[in-house]
Amino acid sequence: MRQEAKQKTRKEILTMWRYGLGSTISYLINLLIVWIMTDVLDIHYLVSSLAGYTSIVITSYIFSVTWIFTERKIASRGKEFVAFTLITVFAMGMNMVSMWFFTDHLGWHYIISNITTNFLATIWGYVPKKIFLFSSKKQKVEYEVEDILPSLDDPDDLPTPFIYEDELEQD
Repeated sequence: MRQEAKQKTRKEILTMWRYGLGSTISYLINLLIVWIMTDVLDIHYLVSSLAGYTSIVITSYIFSVTWIFTERKIASRGKEFVAFTLITVFAMGMNMVSMWFFTDHLGWHYIISNITTNFLATIWGYVPKKIFLFSSKKQKVEYEVEDILPSLDDPDDLPTPFIYEDELEQD
């Protein structure tokens, strides 16, 4: 029993490490988008932040289903992505309000505000995603990057946005 607990702890630490690395990569993409839109294209920092955060939703989902979490509660990729997005919408709201508060009211540079708010959103996002979407309580479904970003070479081979019960691999 003790060995099983150690194995579970190691797996959880690896999952959190991967989540942190995936989030870091997603946020670096976000920062690049925010910086280009704000400083290069002269778009308001809140609009830039919203566009950057949208990139976080997409890249974070791809990392989550292909590399970070191996177990799912929801077998349908479409439903899973909607639930993932809903969880992330709260973090995005927190991000936008925090960006506005830190930048306009505290006078922080928008990049410092962005880094701070994204760090807070990462911490908040892990727990509900782990509990509601990516736990071992239901089915184990592994996605490959090609399942999320299919090749457009043959449109007949494009997957549907759903995995049906008969397509699930049983342990």
